[in-house]
Amino acid sequence: MKFFQLTPKIELSRDFKILCFYQTFIALADGMIGLFLPVFLFEHFHQSVHWVIVFYIVGYLLYALLVPFGAILMNKIGSEKSILLGRFFSLPFYLSLYFLKNDPFLFSVLAVLFLLFFRLFYWIPYHVDFVSFTEGKYRGRQMAYLAVLGYLVSIGAPLVSGFLLSEFSFELVFDLVMVILLISLIPLKKLKDTQARFEFSYTRTFQELFKKQNRSSVLAYLADGVQSMVGVAIWPLFIYQILEKQYLAMGAVAALVTIGTVLLQLLIGNYTDKYPKKKLLKIGSFLYALGWIAKSLVETAFQIFIVGTFHSFMSIILRTPLDALTYERLSCRDSSYVDEYTVLREISIALGYFLMGVLILFLIGLIGFKFAFLVAAFASLLINKL
Repeated sequence: MKFFQLTPKIELSRDFKILCFYQTFIALADGMIGLFLPVFLFEHFHQSVHWVIVFYIVGYLLYALLVPFGAILMNKIGSEKSILLGRFFSLPFYLSLYFLKNDPFLFSVLAVLFLLFFRLFYWIPYHVDFVSFTEGKYRGRQMAYLAVLGYLVSIGAPLVSGFLLSEFSFELVFDLVMVILLISLIPLKKLKDTQARFEFSYTRTFQELFKKQNRSSVLAYLADGVQSMVGVAIWPLFIYQILEKQYLAMGAVAALVTIGTVLLQLLIGNYTDKYPKKKLLKIGSFLYALGWIAKSLVETAFQIFIVGTFHSFMSIILRTPLDALTYERLSCRDSSYVDEYTVLREISIALGYFLMGVLILFLIGLIGFKFAFLVAAFASLLINKL
């Protein structure tokens, strides 16, 4: 029986339990659409990778420039209402995608704007709340619980979406995602307000971003944004091409990869609380970089599964200590500055997405997809700067 007791029993706060309940709905929605969103854009932008990348980089550039205003708005309405409002804006985002085929330019602009509003209202209070609702010495395990819930709920989600896309259309998937997101608003209303206040001005925010003492953290998060851009936008399109546009096959591969991650996530969450997070982060970033290099060599569907599974495992070894270390550092700062440094983190990650997107725009026509995986491998190593 001890084999199954991967983590000691810990007390979870009421708000953390609510967050877990809420996150199960989000994981289900993300599992249904995450892998297929760049494919949807690719098909509706006349199979132009460049326009897909433009969609992403415009959104992330605007977000990077406007994050401080989102934190200022949180001051005025409170963290609970800000999260609710942000999640609500994700609904018209999917509605815009629903009508994208009617007028690609108009509805893509609307989609970018609604996605921007979602990010501005949502991410800062979400991260601030997470710091408040988790306990330092158990944070790795608490994050593991949250991640495992997401994995368990979303195992079949990409497979279901793949079937629906093969037999019906993207519109049906968007309908289901919007219903799930509407339901997710119910537990959000029960979260307490953390009363965080953003005290930096817009100008001071960017001054802090470029200060010497913040340089290593900014570089680490920027690198995280770089490799995330490749994982979010390029890898799904790469799979789509190799699997010859078979949605069901894409969903099946994603589901199989997810199944194997649950046990490892619990183990790494436990180790994250017991061992130095920086050491685990170094190991994870090196192994994760190897995964990106392996992805650059993929040629067949079977290789997608093998390499995808390996990279998913390495992602857990990287992300669990990375995220735990992030929240630990935020909680150790002066409590009045948790949201300020969360803003700096969000700007850095968004700039990483933007810079990688610009690089892809210039080079993908000359070199192809695979160069992006090598850049992501290098960026994964830079995450050690945290």
